[in-house]
Formats: sequence, C-alpha cells, structure tokens
Amino acid sequence: MLQFGAKPFMTIVVEAIYENGVLRPVQPVDLPDKTEVQLTIEIRQDSPKTALGEKLRALRAQILVAGTPVLDWEGIEAEVAGRRGEWREGR
Repeated sequence: MLQFGAKPFMTIVVEAIYENGVLRPVQPVDLPDKTEVQLTIEIRQDSPKTALGEKLRALRAQILVAGTPVLDWEGIEAEVAGRRGEWREGR
C-alpha cells in the first residue's frame, strides 16, 4: 500500500480506450461502484489499428495481470521453432 498525503492508496494498472468522451477499460475492473480513483493517463504511441491488434493487446494485458512472463523476440522465435520441430542454430 502506498501513501499519498495522509490517505493510503493502491495502484492498479488498467488499459483503457477513450471513445466518445469516455475512458472504457479493456478488461473488467474489480472495484465497488462509486469508488473514487485518481487517473494518470499515458497515451500509447503504438495503439492497435485493427480489431485483431486490439484483441492481442487485451490478451497481453491479461497475461501481464496473471504474472506470466512475456517472451522477448528471441523467445518467441524459439517457441515457434520448437512447435514446428525446426532446428535453430545455437540451440
């Protein structure tokens, strides 16, 4: 629990989309109705341009919330090669 002035607060990272004047969370947020929150907005420069991109970003958010480590590019290549039964140099 962090302290802001004399009031304790908890930090939750929530990905959201701004549409028609409203911030809409990508995933459900587990907060009681009428809970007061403080927002800090970070604008993504790499926002998805397609429905598939939005789905992939939402899936990534779920993975991060679950605490599952995210693969780097080399890890992704190794995973794909292993699933295809391919040999990779240096492995």
